[in-house]
Amino acid sequence: MKKMTILFSLIMAVMTNAQNQRFIYEYKFIIDSTAKDKQESETMYLDIVSKGSKFYSKDYFESDSTMQAIVEKDNQSININLGNFKFKGKIRYNVEKMYPGYAINFFTVLGSDEYQIQEDRKQVWKILPEKEKIGEFNTQKAICDFAGRKWTAWFTTDRWAL
Repeated sequence: MKKMTILFSLIMAVMTNAQNQRFIYEYKFIIDSTAKDKQESETMYLDIVSKGSKFYSKDYFESDSTMQAIVEKDNQSININLGNFKFKGKIRYNVEKMYPGYAINFFTVLGSDEYQIQEDRKQVWKILPEKEKIGEFNTQKAICDFAGRKWTAWFTTDRWAL
């Protein structure tokens, strides 16, 4: 069974107004269940606005933005060469939650097609009494069994602004 662990070293990075927030996560995971000693890590963003939230890879987002800029710049030409363009990041999906109904949509790209999957299963998190200091933050542990995997999150209620 693949065991994926999310280390939520929660940092409030950008607060454009009282309703828009960006949290930065260090997402730790194992790609190959037969090589559990090879843990991967990626920086993820969680953007929260009044209408919902979006969870996505920082590296993949930056690569996608770069590619879009190239396409817009070269839009005048007939042939756009993206053959040498390499996407960064290992996490190629994003998750969006829409308020007030809390509908969750999973977006992923396979080949050149993007797919959207609506997630109807509920996540039930259990907050444990275990606490740990991560960096400058006082965190608390939460666990969840979801989609055949065990998830661990360390969260904080501490506020930190740049």
